[in-house]
Amino acid sequence: MWPLVRQARYLGRYREITQVLVGHGFGALVEQLGLISLLSLPRRAVLRVPPTPPLGTAGRLREALVALGPTFVKLGQALSTRPDLLPPEFVTELGKLQDTVPSFPAEVAIATIEECLGRPVDQIFASFDPVPLAAASLGQVHAAQLHTGEKVVVKVQRPDIAGRINTDLAILADLAALAQERLPLGQQYNLIELTWEFTATLRAELDYRREGRNADRFRRLFADHDSIYIPQIYWDYSGSKVLTSERLYGVKVTDHAGLDAAGIDRVELARNCLALILREIFTLGFFHSDPHPGNFFAMPGEVLGVVDYGQMGSLDAQTTHALLLLLTAIVNQDTDGTIRSLERLGLITRRDVTSQLQRDLERFTQGFVDRPLCEISAQETINELLSLLRRHHIRLPGPLALLMKALVMMEGVGLQLDPQLDVFGIARPYVEQAILEDFAPANLSNQALRGVRDLGEVAVELPYQASDLIHRLNSGELRIQTEERELRRVSSALVGAANRLAVAVVLAALILGIGMLAVAIGIGGWTGVLPNLLLGFSVAAFLLTGVALVFALLRRWE
Repeated sequence: MWPLVRQARYLGRYREITQVLVGHGFGALVEQLGLISLLSLPRRAVLRVPPTPPLGTAGRLREALVALGPTFVKLGQALSTRPDLLPPEFVTELGKLQDTVPSFPAEVAIATIEECLGRPVDQIFASFDPVPLAAASLGQVHAAQLHTGEKVVVKVQRPDIAGRINTDLAILADLAALAQERLPLGQQYNLIELTWEFTATLRAELDYRREGRNADRFRRLFADHDSIYIPQIYWDYSGSKVLTSERLYGVKVTDHAGLDAAGIDRVELARNCLALILREIFTLGFFHSDPHPGNFFAMPGEVLGVVDYGQMGSLDAQTTHALLLLLTAIVNQDTDGTIRSLERLGLITRRDVTSQLQRDLERFTQGFVDRPLCEISAQETINELLSLLRRHHIRLPGPLALLMKALVMMEGVGLQLDPQLDVFGIARPYVEQAILEDFAPANLSNQALRGVRDLGEVAVELPYQASDLIHRLNSGELRIQTEERELRRVSSALVGAANRLAVAVVLAALILGIGMLAVAIGIGGWTGVLPNLLLGFSVAAFLLTGVALVFALLRRWE
């Protein structure tokens, strides 16, 4: 099928991408995708390929992505966070991609600021340094000072970058559709969905207002933490393509000599780095998905200054709960608990649990036997788990992949500052607090109420589902085929299943009745002998029905 959008404004870029891939030794991939015929390229142009550079496949892929520009550099960086998808050598090589490119002229930056904010730059800033402090693929940063005296940094988006990125993202969507159809990788993973996730993330980065809102949110969340400092956003001087924030002065956490000269306690700073990501994960459910060391500054008093909030990840309560269960199961060498946690995280279903997967998980959890927690590395544990998942073609959801990357990066920063850093020792209070909150009476009661509500919905829907099943059987839409000698056994099994189902429905109804009666007594103020008798009879009926259901289930397995 031809998925490419054959518009004249895209064809030139399609051909450029094809030529770059061929030039870096990926002609076979181009052939598999069928791009030569689809783009009407002369075959001799592909066959006349320059000598392949003296690099391995992963290195040539990295160079090809650099040659293709910002969108593909960002793609490579995103893929470097997915060790569940790529072999280790590719993850390592793509991790070398640096989001640094030559700066663009200051006149262009000033024109963008004036267009975005609607005022001349000298009315906006008392001073503006035309020499950028840093440049990246999407924009660059200039130092400035407001008329009120505050020192700030101004992030300015590259001109026309949004248009180029949108074109490349449309092409990537087409290439993903081709790869899904024609490459073996498409049988293992949903490449279209992965491309969609990357597209949504990159497009969100193009709106600087979103980054500013992320920074404001973190500033509120860490307002009571003296060890973390979040710069202020100046919204009167910000827009979709310009972001003005407070300038932080400190020593980069990678500058160990500078830290020592400034009298910074590196051990305490390492603890603060790790405490940042642990609080984000287990307390806030909102975390940096790209905690690059260049975005952290050591300030006086071992305060950690954090900048750049363009890439963020979030976790819901259910995912955090499942992560806690997974961590507990791994530490306790509980293979069954590990499997249940992976199911809760949505990584596997029960039918995915093969004997080989179970053996691999047993070997994985046995690796923690008799090992002190202080000797266990988060990076080692995560890499081994991801390798196991990749071997069984199990794909991580995007937020979990970003979370694991963030943990590994922050552990790496902490270990550079303090090689004796006890990661699990620092994590223990956060995990224990999260478990206490997760199993607090109020939270458990809310979970119970949700369970009763879900059970009630099932009880209400069950007759309709049964009626629909019978109707489909009568109309011939659904047929059951069996041999005559097995008919008696099938009939017996159906009768037994119907009996157990009936008992389960009665049990569900009793649970709902007891709950409603308890609410009427406790909240509605229903008093007297009659409600207590009804409650007693209901509880007795519930117990008897439960016993009957247990006996029915036990007989089923005899």
